[in-house]
Formats: sequence, structure tokens, C-alpha cells
Amino acid sequence: MFRLFPAATLAFVALPAVALSGDPADPGASVRPLAHRSTLAGRPAPDTPEVADWRATNERVRAVGGWKVYLKQRQAPEPEVAK
Repeated sequence: MFRLFPAATLAFVALPAVALSGDPADPGASVRPLAHRSTLAGRPAPDTPEVADWRATNERVRAVGGWKVYLKQRQAPEPEVAK
């Protein structure tokens, strides 16, 4: 019974808007102009990351020991946090 209440309330509130909108089949009916407001308009632009030289990055990976070292680090157990 209580689950029906929000749906019935929504239908009751939306009823006047449907009644005032006019005939949807009438091509000459007036409609509200479309307005678009971007959700990203108020956000600052993201910082552009520094792009490293790929040759230097590959050389650093080779100097460390390559992908196998990274795999060993990933498979190693997590260190315990001191309490």
C-alpha cells in the first residue's frame, strides 16, 4: 500500500501539466523553447598532464628490471599496517 502512494502522488502532481500542454497531435500547438544547460559548465578545465618521453620511460622500466619486476611487486603480499 505504501509503495503505491509515491506513484499516485506523482501522477496527481503531473496531471495539471498534461492538461495544460494542449493536444499533442496538433502540429500548430505552441511548445516551450528547448533550453540546455551543461552539467559541466561550472567545472574548471582539467589539468593537462605532463607527457613524458616514451623512450626515457621505456629505459626506466628496463633499468628496473622490466615487466617481471612489476609483476612480482603486484603478486607480493600487502605489508601489514602498524597499529
